[in-house]
Amino acid sequence: MSARRSQLITGRFLQPRIPAFWLYVIVVALTGVVAIGEQSLFRQMSPGGWALSWALVALYAAPVAIVVYVLDLYEREPIPLLVASFVWGAVAATTLAAIGNAGWGLVVARLGGAEFAARWAPALTAPFVEETLKGIGVVMIVLIARDEVDDLMDGFVYGALCGLGFAVVEDVFYFVSVFGGDLRGVLQGFFVRVIASGLYSHVLYSGLVGMAIAVVTTRRDPRPIRDRLRLAAIFVGAAVFGHFLWNSPLLEFFPARPWEGVDWLVIPLATAVKGLPLLLFVILALRLAHDRERRWLRGTLVAEIAIGTVTPEDVTILESPHLRRLARRDLERRAGPGAARLLRRLQREQVNLAMIRSKVATEDDPALLRQRGICRSLRAALDAISPAARASGSAWASPVG
Repeated sequence: MSARRSQLITGRFLQPRIPAFWLYVIVVALTGVVAIGEQSLFRQMSPGGWALSWALVALYAAPVAIVVYVLDLYEREPIPLLVASFVWGAVAATTLAAIGNAGWGLVVARLGGAEFAARWAPALTAPFVEETLKGIGVVMIVLIARDEVDDLMDGFVYGALCGLGFAVVEDVFYFVSVFGGDLRGVLQGFFVRVIASGLYSHVLYSGLVGMAIAVVTTRRDPRPIRDRLRLAAIFVGAAVFGHFLWNSPLLEFFPARPWEGVDWLVIPLATAVKGLPLLLFVILALRLAHDRERRWLRGTLVAEIAIGTVTPEDVTILESPHLRRLARRDLERRAGPGAARLLRRLQREQVNLAMIRSKVATEDDPALLRQRGICRSLRAALDAISPAARASGSAWASPVG
């Protein structure tokens, strides 16, 4: 086994030796000039409305980003890579999509006429242009930090963050240029595009595209590439179709403007008709991805059970975030907060053991041996804290083999 293969790649964004890093930097820098100019124009058009727009989208984006971040049950993705994914969606994808949508919109108008284009161009252009550009952002992350995107949940997280960046900038555009940019217009836009529609937007579309990219590139899936491509096509097809339906005049129950009285109750129902099926599909896909992760964790750690690095009880608890929290709370009650923090670290390092084991080729790989040593030393430290900390069936109870 070569020395290069035995060294695991860490999840750093700054990778100057990788061409994809420089391609990312160049594209974001060039499109960033355009994006900054656009935001400067919006600020000149309506200084107060522009500032309020950014404040409101921040209130939306922050909790969504946190939820997406914690969706991965076992391996939190590196913050620099998540920021890079968000920035690609907010800067590169939005800028390039504006150019692509405009160009293809002219093609639709020439082929179908102005009236047809007014109704159908957003549905026939944006789903393909925007999902392709956001998907390229996830591909960039894969090329920059190959080992970080190793399962479907990783792909969803990076794709969803890219989509969130796109949605934030697009929302500001709509608040200022479509809804008028004054206080009333910005608040109306926030209600329509975030409160009524926020669950059905680019976060879902790009999350599915990210899952498609991950299922093709992951090294954990033993299935032939042909089977993985079929699953990837389902994810991409669902994302594009959901985006197409959202932009199309099909199932259009939005009340006509100006909106008054009961119209504000109809708007959330109208968005649910178009967006709820895709949301349910994504929830099902995430559930299946979580089940897949649990099976991977157990299957990977079986060999470690045999040599005593972990116990069957450890694996059962590691599979469930709820059981991990219960184990830490129980230990804190028995032996204090210091012991609970030590158990938390042990659990994290045991998951890292599974990650490393899935990426190395031999049982004597230095990275694997080192991680086993870390887990054993943490176990020994827990066992030495207090006899009261030992309880049969708990994650810290079994001696090291």
